[in-house]
Amino acid sequence: MAAASSCSSAWRDDDYRRMVMACLIEAVYLLELERQERRDAAAVAQQWWKPFSYRLAHELVDERDGSVFGAIFERDQQPAVGGGGGDGEAPRAVIAFRGTLLRGPTIRRDVEDELRLLARNSLRGSARLAGALQALRATIERFGSENVCLCGHSLGAGFARQVARMLASSSLPSPRHHHHQQHQATAAAASLEFHLFNAPYLSLPMGVRSVVKTADCLLKAVRTGVAAVGRWHGKALKNVAYANCILGYTRLESSRRL
Repeated sequence: MAAASSCSSAWRDDDYRRMVMACLIEAVYLLELERQERRDAAAVAQQWWKPFSYRLAHELVDERDGSVFGAIFERDQQPAVGGGGGDGEAPRAVIAFRGTLLRGPTIRRDVEDELRLLARNSLRGSARLAGALQALRATIERFGSENVCLCGHSLGAGFARQVARMLASSSLPSPRHHHHQQHQATAAAASLEFHLFNAPYLSLPMGVRSVVKTADCLLKAVRTGVAAVGRWHGKALKNVAYANCILGYTRLESSRRL
């Protein structure tokens, strides 16, 4: 497995890149599942990031219940003998988000965000969103947007897409710098790499309006006073790789390839 990850040419293969991102998302799932079992989560989950020369830099934690909903993985930089770069095609940092876990400790928060996404076509109002956006900004500031990858599965894909949109529409409060900062933020979001697995659909057909209405009612029942949804006016995001698949299947196929 380690030998496969050390080959720089592998990173030029789109399937390989998707496989690595799926493994990092799986690691986030395990970080939360092992935390719930009160075990050493990192010791169990590291098998999903170490073979690709990544390390766990930071966990994204919901302060309300301590659950892990995302993580930042940073590339271990190991200079080659005699100079030169290593895997130049590999993202230097990856921010991965897990999907919904229908288990006691997380089901309420996860389902609340699922319903918010279905009913409002947005995750604005989620208590997790501010931390995710802050993590993205800090990572871009450190590595540059062209070296950062966002990935997520199901609800996690929704978070990845949402924070990128919020980044693209963000700007400085000062009117003097507004247009320049708006351009920079939009450019940063456009240069990000994405891998979205089973991404929630943003546009729903006319026939499911009743479903959306029901979801909206359920959301209000779960939690009232959700913040109003803002509209994203940024440019369309580039470098987006969609994968409609079951993550467990991807994991199985990844294991075979390695």
